[in-house]
Parts: sequence; C-alpha cells; structure tokens
Amino acid sequence: MKLASLKGGRDGRLVVVSKDLARCLAGEYSTLQSALDDWSNARPALEALAARVEVGEGSAFDQADCESPL
Repeated sequence: MKLASLKGGRDGRLVVVSKDLARCLAGEYSTLQSALDDWSNARPALEALAARVEVGEGSAFDQADCESPL
C-alpha cells in the first residue's frame, strides 16, 4: 500500500496511490495523521482503497501535487 499527502490544508490530503503511481483514491481519513491516530480501523479501510485503486479506480496521480515528492 502506497500513501501520499497531496498539497492542501495544514497537513495535506491523504490518498492511496497505485503501485505504478498512475492513480489515486481518497478515503474517509483526510490526513495521514488522522489515519495514524486511528490505525487499527484505518489500516483495513486504506487496504480496501489500495485494492480498488489497483484495479483502475480513482483519478490520475501526479507526484507534483504531493507535499513532498515520493
């Protein structure tokens, strides 16, 4: 599972990114910190998003939109 923080807001916006870095999906956790704070629940939710993005769901991902490039 690849996670990225897109530019926006104080802590960025959390997305799950496909392994080939082509697509991304946002979920119920708006920031990485919010996911870490609730990791026992966030992990399965983020893994489900990862499975979806790997089959082609989501929008195009551009590393230039990240807070810090991958």
